[in-house]
Amino acid sequence: MKTFKICLLGLFLIINSLSAQNVNIVKRYKVNGNDIKGSFPVLSPAGDKLLFSSENHKGLWLYDLNSKELITICENEGAGYAPIFNADGTKVFYRKTIYQDKRKFDAIESFDLIKKQKVEMISPQRNLSLLQNYHNGFLVSTDRKLLKATFGKTMNNIPPYVCTEDLKLVVYANGKRTELNPIGENDARYIWVSLSPDSEKILFTVAGKGTFVSDLEGKIVASLGYLNAPVWYDNNFVVGMQDKDDGHFITSSKVLMVSLNGKTKMTLSLDSEIAMYPSASSKGNKVAYNKLEGDIIIVELNVKP
Repeated sequence: MKTFKICLLGLFLIINSLSAQNVNIVKRYKVNGNDIKGSFPVLSPAGDKLLFSSENHKGLWLYDLNSKELITICENEGAGYAPIFNADGTKVFYRKTIYQDKRKFDAIESFDLIKKQKVEMISPQRNLSLLQNYHNGFLVSTDRKLLKATFGKTMNNIPPYVCTEDLKLVVYANGKRTELNPIGENDARYIWVSLSPDSEKILFTVAGKGTFVSDLEGKIVASLGYLNAPVWYDNNFVVGMQDKDDGHFITSSKVLMVSLNGKTKMTLSLDSEIAMYPSASSKGNKVAYNKLEGDIIIVELNVKP
C-alpha cells in the first residue's frame, strides 16, 4: 500500500510539472520599491513602460521600467479605465469622464510621450466602449456606431473590432455590426471582451458561466473556466485572475496563465498575495498585476508555444 501511495504521489507531481512545462518564471519584483502604488496596471506592447491609476480609476501615471522616470499624464476622472498604448508605445489613449445634468460622458484624449503633448481625439460621448488599438490610433464604438481616430495616414483595411454593448457580444467587421451569443443563452451577460493579437479570436467572460474564446463567428474554441479580467498574452495564452469575496470585500485573488489548448495552467502570483487585474506583454515577456494594498508586481516569463 505504501508503494502504491508513493507511485500516485510521483504521478501527481509529474502531471503537475507537465501542466506548467511551457511557462517558467524568470524573475518577480515590485515596481520601484514602495514609491509606486497604484491599480489597474497596463504594460506597453514592448513591456518597457507601465501605466497605472488609482483604485477608483481617477488619474493616470506612467512609469518607465528602464529609465525609472515617473510621469503624471493626467488627473482625469475615468482615465484609469482601460487606457491603451499605440502600437509603438509612443502614445497613450485614455478617457476623460465628465457629467452633464447627471449624465455621464466620456471624451478620449491622447498623450504623446515624446512631445509631452495632449490632444482631444474624441469629444465627450455617451456609451463609449473599450478602446482597441488600430495602426496609429484606435477604434471605439458608441451608440452602435464604430468610430476611428488616428494620427496621419491610416491603413485601408480596418481590422475587426469587438466589444460589449448592453452586455451583448458585438463584432464590427467589413462594415457590418453583428451580435453574437456563443453560449446560446438569452440572458447571457458578456463582459471583458477583447480581440486576439492575430485578429482571429475573441476572448470574453460570461457572468456566472466562466471565460471562453471563440472565433469571429461565435464558435467556442476554448473554455478557460473561472478567470476574471482576462487579457491576451499572445495568440495561445491568456492571463486572468481568480478572485473570491465575502459579499463586501475581496478575500483572496490569484493571477493565472492558461493556454487555449488546456495543457497549461500556472499560477503567477504568490499564495501570500491578493493579486488582481493583470496586464501582459508577450514581446517583453512580462505580466504585471497589482496587489490589494497597491504594490505593482512584474513577473518576467519564459513562455514556449
